[in-house]
Amino acid sequence: MTDASATIRGFRTTFVVIGVLYGMAAGSWLVRGPVVLRDFGVPPELIAAPVFVDFFGFMYEMMAFVGVLIVVFGFVAKDRRTQGVVAVVLCLGNVWFGIHDLSTSDSQWGNQLYEGEATMVFVIVDAVLAGIFGYFAWRGLAEKDGT
Repeated sequence: MTDASATIRGFRTTFVVIGVLYGMAAGSWLVRGPVVLRDFGVPPELIAAPVFVDFFGFMYEMMAFVGVLIVVFGFVAKDRRTQGVVAVVLCLGNVWFGIHDLSTSDSQWGNQLYEGEATMVFVIVDAVLAGIFGYFAWRGLAEKDGT
């Protein structure tokens, strides 16, 4: 491919898979409810607080919506440059989320707001997604010949 407007190979499929997995993860947490946070050392009285229950539901509804948006971006971003721009935004978002998750993790770099080794899973997921989106950003914006 030498046409700069050609699509990035694997962009649509990858975005659909990531979006669906993102939505499924959010749906899983919505189904289980705030009690899942017991595993991360969140006190039972906080988990049972109506404002927390409401916020928890809103947060994971929003996450499911972001999954839908990722799928939509996979279908509507038709040229390399647009795909690259979408990927840059998602890469930077996941870098930001990773920094936040690391800062609250139960690790030497975190403040141990949440407890347990599982807190690092979120950091790893953020890093993997940032890497995937970063790859597409590079393919969409940095490559001159479209290959």
